[in-house]
Amino acid sequence: MEISFLEIFILIGVIHGFVLGVIILFSRFFKNEDNAYLAYTLIILSIIGLNNWFWDLGKNPVLISILDLFLWQFLYPVTLFVFFVKKIKHPLVKSNTIFFLYIPFFILSLLNGIISLDTIFGLYEIIIPNKKEIIFFFYKTVSIVSVVFPIIFMAISFRYLFYSNTAFSIKWIKRIWVFISLLEIYGVILEVYRFIYDYKMPLTYLWVGVSVFMYWLIYKGLYQFKLSNDQYEIRNQLQRSKINKKIPKDEVNSYMQQLLILIERENIHHNPDISRDSIAQKLGISSGYLSEQIKKSSNKNFSEFINSYRVKDIQQMILDPEFDKYSILAIGLEAGFNSKTTFYTAFKKETGLSPNEFKKQNQ
Repeated sequence: MEISFLEIFILIGVIHGFVLGVIILFSRFFKNEDNAYLAYTLIILSIIGLNNWFWDLGKNPVLISILDLFLWQFLYPVTLFVFFVKKIKHPLVKSNTIFFLYIPFFILSLLNGIISLDTIFGLYEIIIPNKKEIIFFFYKTVSIVSVVFPIIFMAISFRYLFYSNTAFSIKWIKRIWVFISLLEIYGVILEVYRFIYDYKMPLTYLWVGVSVFMYWLIYKGLYQFKLSNDQYEIRNQLQRSKINKKIPKDEVNSYMQQLLILIERENIHHNPDISRDSIAQKLGISSGYLSEQIKKSSNKNFSEFINSYRVKDIQQMILDPEFDKYSILAIGLEAGFNSKTTFYTAFKKETGLSPNEFKKQNQ
């Protein structure tokens, strides 16, 4: 039996997807309830991919026949949807509605299992009038619904992801949505062709795309995945441990006093998009006057002044054992820096050390 390069590529991608799903489920770095649904999705896609890999080869091992008893195409859209809504903390995740989303998978898989145990495994014979016509109608219905089902969930996910106001960045989650949606569109085209012409086309290129998605998630997306989770958890940790600090009174200028309150109590400097104009507007003064007062008070320009408070917060977090499980880069980004380069440059300018050197020196 000859196996092409693309088929080998797909098989390796499917295996990687399965392994990645298991890692996310059990690794201490990624393990949480939200991420578990992404892991379930990857494992389910891997099962479907393995099934289709053997289909394209014209083989049907016993294991694949057993896995084929379940209509997985009605499960992964649900687990992926739940992952999306959990990540944006949508109220839907707290309702009982989620349970009902799994009903199509269970009912259709049950019916498919009953039919397969007769037609494929020969364990018994279903004796009903017009048996062949009913089975044909069932699988035609499954074919149609399997096209509509994922589209509905991706459409609803789009509304939640792209039109929701979240307190944290979900760019990487949106990229996952776009990638999978493109694959869904191609898969729908193949399924429509199958429905119209009653012929299942090879799914090689579809699963090449799925494999590329798996590789992207492993070698690039997973890093951002960890980083985003760290930032989100750091933010929650900061909010839980937030203590009102005493702000030293600035007898010279009340505007600087207000600015320090905004920094120390509202953490406005943790916003990477903060600007001199936005702060001046918040204080009700001109940006030029704000720069003048910052220069007079600290002998720094606006960016240096804001970065100094970011670095101060980073130093506290690096020295706090509660933050040991998070990467230093995640801490820096959550403190308000928008890139690794600006973070490391500002930190070294302020302390004379890199963040890693500072941590080692103070351990």
